[in-house]
Amino acid sequence: MSVLQKPEVSAKYIKHYVGAHADFGELELDDKDPRHDMIKRHNSKKWRPVLVFLDSQGKEVARTTAGLKSVEEALLLDRFVSGKHYLKGDFASFRKAQKG
Repeated sequence: MSVLQKPEVSAKYIKHYVGAHADFGELELDDKDPRHDMIKRHNSKKWRPVLVFLDSQGKEVARTTAGLKSVEEALLLDRFVSGKHYLKGDFASFRKAQKG
């Protein structure tokens, strides 16, 4: 079972975020396609899975490209984004501060 499907994680994510799934792995776009800039901006290397968190203005505030490895990590990421800790620093620094 995926970490995002765990009840304690899905409850938080459903409460705080609007989810959208997109798989760009098979998509081939030329440079003139307007979707090309959006994909390049949010997933330039076509990594999968990628979670991108946007604020209400559409500005990226957090991203994870390695997937979530544990419930604890998923809940910490939720706390980082929903508590707007991204205004003070990045997720790696936030995670390190929480451990120490």
